[in-house]
Amino acid sequence: MADKLGRIHRELEKSYKKAKRVQVKIDEAKWIIFSDHHRGSRDGADDFLICEKTYLKALEHYNNNDFNLCLLGDVEEFWENSPLVVMTKYANVLQAEKAFFDKDRLHRIWGNHDDDWRIAGQISKHLGWMFPKIKVNESIVMELTMNNKCREVLLVHGHQGTLNSDRLAWLSRLFVRFIWRNIQRLFKVALSTPANNTKLKSEHDRAMYQWADYNDKVIICGHTHHPVFMSYTHADKLKHELREMETKFEKSPSPENDQALTDLRQKLFEIQMDEGDSLQIFNPKPFYFNSGCCSFSDGDITGLEIADGHIRLVKWTADCHEPMILGTTELSYLLEYC
Repeated sequence: MADKLGRIHRELEKSYKKAKRVQVKIDEAKWIIFSDHHRGSRDGADDFLICEKTYLKALEHYNNNDFNLCLLGDVEEFWENSPLVVMTKYANVLQAEKAFFDKDRLHRIWGNHDDDWRIAGQISKHLGWMFPKIKVNESIVMELTMNNKCREVLLVHGHQGTLNSDRLAWLSRLFVRFIWRNIQRLFKVALSTPANNTKLKSEHDRAMYQWADYNDKVIICGHTHHPVFMSYTHADKLKHELREMETKFEKSPSPENDQALTDLRQKLFEIQMDEGDSLQIFNPKPFYFNSGCCSFSDGDITGLEIADGHIRLVKWTADCHEPMILGTTELSYLLEYC
């Protein structure tokens, strides 16, 4: 485990050192960060298909409000499909993203499932026709500033240093494209990765947090499909609600209160099984954020907004016209935290 953790941290450090740097003033920041679309070929193995309408609605909202769009990796699913197929099938979505590019407000980062974008020739061939001279980075360091204070924020997909997603990605790709994709199409069985293995999710979340903690920097990533806000997961939030409810109902027991506690404990159990548990770190620094994904099976998508002097974890659903805010804090808090 120690060797695995060290490997992840070494690769994150490399990503940090070679990152593109962007200076952003807190009072001017307007960014939306989405990740893990996994756009495929519009078949039964395409995880993005059910989320497409929701995503396009969100893009329209952010473009109309002059946001920067940051795509944090695994936007395309190249382990299962060729670039030509994906880019052809989703030309309409690319066109919606181009509205940001035309205003110099599109930022792309590659992940393990769309790492073809590491290669300039692939970018020119498959992205250049829609986005002339676009650059796709492994990482971006956002230098958040206010007055004379600055906090560095590392934007990275988050697969760096993991065995099957980074070091042996070529072998994983072959397995997924020629064997697993057919199994997935037939039986809808998930591959064991941090995106769908709750134990791996929690381990990976802790690895990302520990890098941020040690380096005293904020890290924003995707990869696990597991939304995290200020180093707290959904399970953390429910545990907090459960503790408050237990304290409140201790002095006033009743069948209704007992049922409410039972329901909340059941919900917590389901979230732990489906999304993963907490980071299991006492009083963590608020330095780890995860955007979640744009490929939830119910059609919802999550992302991170940086705007109006705040950072927010947001969710879009098929029937909403404004984002639901799942978590929010002032950016100045991150700058001043020590």
